[in-house]
Amino acid sequence: WNLDSFNLRLPGRRLGLGDKDHHRKGESQTGLFDEDRKALPPLPAKPFDVVTWTRMKADKYGNITVQGRHRYAAGPEHAGHEMIVGLRALEVEILDAEGKRVITHPRSCGDKPTDSGDPSSQLGLLCDRPAAWRNSRVRDAMPDPLREWIDAQDEATRRDSLRALLHADGESGWRAAVAGMLEILESTGGTDRAGVCLAAARHASGLGPVAYDDPVDLSEYDIAYTKEDE
Repeated sequence: WNLDSFNLRLPGRRLGLGDKDHHRKGESQTGLFDEDRKALPPLPAKPFDVVTWTRMKADKYGNITVQGRHRYAAGPEHAGHEMIVGLRALEVEILDAEGKRVITHPRSCGDKPTDSGDPSSQLGLLCDRPAAWRNSRVRDAMPDPLREWIDAQDEATRRDSLRALLHADGESGWRAAVAGMLEILESTGGTDRAGVCLAAARHASGLGPVAYDDPVDLSEYDIAYTKEDE
């Protein structure tokens, strides 16, 4: 679901409802509105802009951080410089100290740390269009073993893997999701969602995998669960 797309569709949908008759006057609502509109004053020459402007200093990599957890890239050439940052409902606009526009990013929300450099913003689209995988930033950001494995899968398996990554990213963040998926791939040969999300959560928390002093022998369980009824 995308708020921008919804807002674009909303006026047309509302105008369609205007074809109905007014519940009291018995006339078309569209016609009544046309009459009312003649009395409306003209709109301002410039659109109303709901924005909060603030000054922030970019870090040594040229990033600014909003709310202590959402990082947006201005570019390495702006490292250490004071930037003017505009916070809107759906976007973050970054200007240099003289007010010249540098870049605009989609605004991130929530408690999970985000980074505008993360390719995770493409994950939702790739789940719907897995054929776009080979030309995606997500693929470029993958470690070689994971990239090569997903390359070799059919479209259905690739979609399932990307959905697992999407869920893990939503719960634990991009870096932990990729680390968790790679761990599950190396240990099981696949990328099941439950395993990936669990491993990603562990990576996000800083915990390592459980290590045993001696190898664990599961053959007794194999016998118990595969023994045929006599």
